[in-house]
Amino acid sequence: MQQEKIKKVKITVSWILTAVCMAVIFWLSSRTSTESSMQSSAVLEWLTAVFGDGFFTTFIVRKGAHFLEFTGLCLLINISLYYTRDKYSPAFAVVLTSLYAATDEIHQLFVEGRACKISDWAIDTAGAAIGAAAFLLIAFAVTKIVGKRKNVDRGNN
Repeated sequence: MQQEKIKKVKITVSWILTAVCMAVIFWLSSRTSTESSMQSSAVLEWLTAVFGDGFFTTFIVRKGAHFLEFTGLCLLINISLYYTRDKYSPAFAVVLTSLYAATDEIHQLFVEGRACKISDWAIDTAGAAIGAAAFLLIAFAVTKIVGKRKNVDRGNN
């Protein structure tokens, strides 16, 4: 009975975190191009100091943000699906994240100074694939650690 309660809490918390991540992405996409530029200016200043001014530096900040947002979202979706379904579903998580990325790009059509770009969707989807790979690596590491602990607890070294 206690295990079932814990499972329900894990499912609920993981889906809430996933929804919060989606809401943050939606909010960030709702920012006008001017507002978005102001948000990224601190990071851009630092990168400019390191790499110099130019298109490449701006590209890293803008596209890196897309990539990382969707890496995190896919990681959260993977966790939520795992707790809900009791199995790994990385491909399904990438598809769900990619679909959300597509809706995010469509949403930007309605925001002043923003645009719907297939290249941004592709970067978002690549970020999702990295998020799924990160989930699998973390799951593998946790499985190995838990397995070793069980062996130690049983007296097997």
